[in-house]
Amino acid sequence: MEVEFNMKTRFIQILPLLLALTFTACSNNEGGTMETSQQNQEKPLQQNQEYAEIGSGAHLVKFPEDLEEGIIFATYDRGDIHENIYVNSREAIEAVQNGEELLSGTVITLEGFRDGELEHYLVMEKRTGWGSQYSPDERTGEWEFQAFTPDREVMEDGIGGPAIGRCYTCHANQERDQYMNSLGQMKEFDLEGNSQSKNSGTETSIASFHTEDWKVSEISNHMIDSKDTNMVGSSLIDGEEKTKIIEDVLLNMYLQQFKS
Repeated sequence: MEVEFNMKTRFIQILPLLLALTFTACSNNEGGTMETSQQNQEKPLQQNQEYAEIGSGAHLVKFPEDLEEGIIFATYDRGDIHENIYVNSREAIEAVQNGEELLSGTVITLEGFRDGELEHYLVMEKRTGWGSQYSPDERTGEWEFQAFTPDREVMEDGIGGPAIGRCYTCHANQERDQYMNSLGQMKEFDLEGNSQSKNSGTETSIASFHTEDWKVSEISNHMIDSKDTNMVGSSLIDGEEKTKIIEDVLLNMYLQQFKS
């Protein structure tokens, strides 16, 4: 009897401890279940995150109105196709040649010709935060792209419109070259030589000709006998008038060469 009494007494003493351990275990299990449940809820949210359709930000790119003030740092000729590649700032070239990232605000423009006729413009522009709505697998850094007609209007078909996504796909493979296909040409571009050519305008080029010893002949209005074509009335024009005529001729030659 005494032994049975002692066992009951010990059981009563141990019972609170057993209950406490049981409650602790249940509480831990519930916490683990809640944490696991929360993680399971987060995963579908991450997997179902929606990204914008590639090219949906193309409307942000406007035609560079100061295109002619840019620098042509590369040209390409492939059969009947000729392309000029412009960059809108000297600072962009300097950054690339110094091994730095292109700055926000950089604009690269491809001017495309076919059989000598202007066919299209392709413009890529970099701005801080651009492209963040795209999937990481499709992003081209912070570049957006747009295609323009020869009239500098947004191209709605052809290589523009829904097809503009091909520009992103093509440039996405050039991540190590800052998503550019012509980074090598920009690195090798002679920036100093370009500055010198810009500083030497038309007047400087014409002034380099020494016209002091030039003679300008004026054909007589008289009929020239076909039997004697060497009989041409001439008069020499001297001084400022002579120089002015020569400079006009050279200017016209220069402009014709520039247009061609």
